Formats: sequence, C-alpha cells, structure tokens
Amino acid sequence: MSKNETSDEKATDETASDEQATAKKTPAKKTAAKKTPGKQSADQTEYEFKAEVQRVLSLVINSLYINSEVFLRELISNASDALDKARFLGLADQDNVIEQEGEPGIAITLDSENSTLTIEDNGVGMTRDETISELGTIAHSGTGEFVDKFAKLTDAKDKDKALELIGQFGVGFYAAFMVATRVDVDTLSMKKGSEPVLWRSSGAGSFNVMPGERNKPGTRVVLHLKEEAKEFGDRWRVEAVIKKYSDFVMFPIRIDDDVVNESSALWRTARSEVTDEQHKEFFKHITQGRVGDEPLATVHYAVDAPVQFSALLYVPEKAAPDLFIPQKEREGLRLYAKRVLIMESCDTLLPIYLRFVRGVVDSEDLTLNVSRETLQENRTVKQIEQQLTKQLLKELGRIADEDAERYETIWKQFGLVLKEGVSVDWKNKDIIAGLCRFESLKGKAEELTSLHQYVEAKAEDQEEIWYINGPSRQHVERSPHLEVFRDKDIDVLLLTDPIDEWVVQGLAEFEGAKLKSVVHGQLDLGDQEERDEADEKKLAGAVAAITAALGDKVGEVRLSNRLTETASCLVSKEGDPGANLERIMKIMDDRAAEKARILEINPTHPLVKNFATLIDEDKNSPRIQLYSEMLFDQALLSEGVVEDPAKLVKRIQDLLVEATSKASEG
Repeated sequence: MSKNETSDEKATDETASDEQATAKKTPAKKTAAKKTPGKQSADQTEYEFKAEVQRVLSLVINSLYINSEVFLRELISNASDALDKARFLGLADQDNVIEQEGEPGIAITLDSENSTLTIEDNGVGMTRDETISELGTIAHSGTGEFVDKFAKLTDAKDKDKALELIGQFGVGFYAAFMVATRVDVDTLSMKKGSEPVLWRSSGAGSFNVMPGERNKPGTRVVLHLKEEAKEFGDRWRVEAVIKKYSDFVMFPIRIDDDVVNESSALWRTARSEVTDEQHKEFFKHITQGRVGDEPLATVHYAVDAPVQFSALLYVPEKAAPDLFIPQKEREGLRLYAKRVLIMESCDTLLPIYLRFVRGVVDSEDLTLNVSRETLQENRTVKQIEQQLTKQLLKELGRIADEDAERYETIWKQFGLVLKEGVSVDWKNKDIIAGLCRFESLKGKAEELTSLHQYVEAKAEDQEEIWYINGPSRQHVERSPHLEVFRDKDIDVLLLTDPIDEWVVQGLAEFEGAKLKSVVHGQLDLGDQEERDEADEKKLAGAVAAITAALGDKVGEVRLSNRLTETASCLVSKEGDPGANLERIMKIMDDRAAEKARILEINPTHPLVKNFATLIDEDKNSPRIQLYSEMLFDQALLSEGVVEDPAKLVKRIQDLLVEATSKASEG
C-alpha cells in the first residue's frame, strides 16, 4: 500500500536512498526518518521522524475539529493504487514478481470488541526499504508550508480547508492518526525474494520496523481506534463514508465479506451500454431528488487527449434553490480522481452560466493533492472545463433543433442563467446567443422565438434586429416607441429580464444583423411625411421654445420619426444607458447617476401642432412653460415614471381650470 499518490516513484527512490545513507551515519535529507541510537535489535529497529514530520503528525492528530472520516478515503485510495500497481507489474515484469492471489479487492474488517478497523488489499505490497521510505517520511517538498497553513486553521469553520491540505501536501496516510492511537501496517511485496514487514507507530515521534507475518503479497493496515473515534467500528458508519467518497473505486470493497461499493462507475461505462433507467437512477442518486426525478438532458462524455477524463452531466428537471446565491455556497459538480471523490462540490469545472448542471467528472490526470485554490490555475481543469462547455452547448443546440418543446422547458428553468454567458464567455457568445429565446411584439404572450428565427423572418431590406428592454411584456407593449414598428409591421424583441441589458451589450450583431434598441438614437425607417415650409418653421420654433422651457431636464428636443399616436417620448443617446437600465442601476445603488435624455415630439399630433401655432403667435405666452412641462411629464408617464406627483397634479389642475373656464365662457 502506498502512502499517497503524491509520493511518486521518483520520491520513493530518493527517500529510500536517504534511509541507506542514514544507515551509513551520513546526514539525511530534512524530511527523512532516521534510526534511533540504542533502540535496535536483531528483529526490530526504531526510527525517529524528523522534526518537521513530527510537527505535521502533531497537527493532524490533535486537530479533532476537522472531519476525521477523511482518513478512510485516503486509506482506501492507497489500497486502490496498490492494486493498480500490482496489475501493472503482473503484466510488465512477470519474471520478477509473485503472481497476485485471488480477485483484486479491498477488505475491511471491524472488531468492536478490540476497537480496531482493518483495511487489507492484495496489491503490490512493500519491501522493508519501501516501507521505511513510504511510511516514514513525507516526500512532498512543501512540508513546512503545510505546517504553516494548517496551523492557521483554528476552528471548525475551516474544516474543508483542513481536509484539502491533508490531500494537497501528500500526508493522506497520516490522517489515520486522527482516529487511531496506533497504526500497524503488515505488508509483503510482490517482488520475488521479499520478506514480510511490520511497520508500527503511535504517531508520537517514532516508528518501529520488524519482521511481519504475511505469507502473500499485499498490505494490511490495522487502526487501533481512539475512544472518541469508536463510531468507525460500526458498520453503518464505515459504509456511509465509503458511499460518500469511495463508492466508485474500481475494485470491490468488502465489509465482512459483503461488497458495499458500486465498483462499476456509470460514467466509465460505454455510453451505448447505459440505459435511460440507469441515467434516471444515477441522477436521483447524486441530486437526492432535489432538482427533479429525471434529467432533461444528458451529456455522457469521455476523452483521452489532451487530458484523460470521463464525465456524466445532467440538465435537471427544475432549478435548484441555490441558483442565485453566492458562488462559494452553491452546489457544483462532483470531482473524482481515478474514481475517488476528492471534491463533493467543484465550481471550477464549468463556467458560471452553466452552474445549473449536475453530475460527475473523473480524471486520470488529477491526484488527491488538489485544493480549491490550485484548481483555479490548474491546466488540466481548464482543459476539462473547455471540453465540457463545448459538449454541453452542443447538446443544448441539438435539443433546441430537434425537440423544441423539451428545449422550451429547459429554457424556462435555466434561461436566465444561460443568458449570462453572452456577456462573460466571448469565445462562445455566438453559440449561446443562438440558444437564447425571447418574446416578440408579433408573438403571443410566453411564445418564444430565437435570434435565428427573427433573422429568417425579417424583410430582406431590414438590416437590424430591433429590441426594447423593460420590466415586463405588459409594460413594453404599451411603449410609444413601438408605434411606428406596429404601423410598418416590423417585429421587435421584448427583452424583459434584467440580464437582457447585459446580453445586448455583449452582442453587437447576430448572423450579420445588428442589434438595435428602439429607444436609442435617431430612427429612420423611411417614408417620412413631408411638411411645407410654414409648418417646418412653426415646429422649429416649438422645438426651440420647449428646449428653453425645460432647460437641463433634457439633453435635446427634436421631432420624432417613431411616434404616430403619442405626442411625446424620451429617447436615450446612442451609448447611454436606457431608462430600464437606469432603473436597474438605481435599485442596485440609489446614488447611480441619471443622464438627461432626448425629448422627441410628434409633429403630426394635434397637441404638438396647436402648441407650435401658440408659440408662433405669442412667443411670450405663460402657457409655453406649462405645456412644455406637460409634454415632458407625459413622456415620463408612458414609461411608468412620475418624478414629482404633486407638481404633475398641479399642472393637470391648471390645464383643467383653463379648459373649463373657456367652456363656461362659451
């Protein structure tokens, strides 16, 4: 049994050489074990751990606040590695190794009477030198760094970080001392001519090496459980830990002769051999039924290059409650290394806009020495993320093309999240944009259309994809900005999700058509009504008078080409935030600045025509200020905004008094 996969063959050779050097009384490397003077016999030799190793052991042994169940994951993983190595040596070096006896497997024996837990494998085993180098030293060069980091974790809330450090710094075997007062390792190497060896330590600064009792290759680890760790002598507790961490280790794990793990990882089974029912059951297993009974989409994927990994991903039936909570608190994918669970919830395997996906990823190119921090910069993980993202988007696209009804269900559950990808994933933004769905002016309520469908349906001479943002369909449908589009039978996308503001910012065009807001900039759809010179002069005077009356309330006043029924509306300059985005920003921060917008007046509306005549006849009329403010208020009201209700009521009352006075005079 190897201590941990971080102690690779190179490290083993080096530490073995250290031991030989120590035996010759030459200085040892700083993490190597050394013989204790005066404590040797013909059959037994005691070795001291180096000072740094003793510090690591002290920290691990005495840190009872961490989740001690991790020891079992580490020891099972080591046993699995030993079985893998035995299989390899049996094929590659048959002449120099003893044939493996029996079916490869891991056996766990519980003895509640004597408070022991035994883990045994029939794997590669270890020679005396290998036992000293593997179990007597810490091969990782960053032992000091481990000590420093671990020492900073002082309470239970740091539990997860502590568990990550145990794996990260290659001290997984020593996790056994969190639950054991003494650990015995009885081992026999597959190499011909090897003798059985017994390694024993209480983790108190030294270990003993003596002749062992095994008569067949493999390793048996006996843990003498602490009083406070006797729960690990109960079958239900041990089986629960195995189900949690090691359920899919490829070798059978037996407790008192009963196999307790799945052994066959579904994600490593050929895709063609997995049934829909198996997918359904596995989906329920990893989600505990919290996001539905069966997946809406499945991606079963395996690749050997540039990295080797298998993945089984599911789009759930319904959204999880944690979809919009802070990232560190959300559930992610399960991450395995060689079928051993190393992270229950890994949020770095998929981009943030695919956070609704559930499933597992298992890589041959990752080891147990991985932490959340190192995953951020891990090249293997980045390559896995790229591959998974590509496959998921491809599958979603296939469903959208072949099963519109199912895709609409997916979209209604997760569309809000998927839209985020347009603004955060520049490499895939066009693909994501193609997956987006929106309501439109011509469509019925809740009837969805894609950008591709919009482009296909528009007139040949229309170069734009027109859209309007707002808080709801009901709100935007009443917008005066849509009047000319209705008259000309031009469809407009109705973007009513807050995230849509960022979608259109991240997407300048789609399939050659530019995305353009109906509430921004100048609008020229052609066929504008011609006016005679006198009308033009009156309207120009009206524009000037209104501009003077409103002052800095507006950035500009101009004649409108978009209004056919309403007297006025407000328009944003190109590049400026629209009214809807300003509203969202105000919700996020009430100090957010607002930019003065453009007031457009409808030159064909009777109110505007009459007002223009009034101004032309009496440029000093006191009613100019009142009428100008009413045009501005009307534009705000059409957006559902009333800046000063009291003043608005006063102006309406003044107008009504004026109108009723004229009527009574008549």
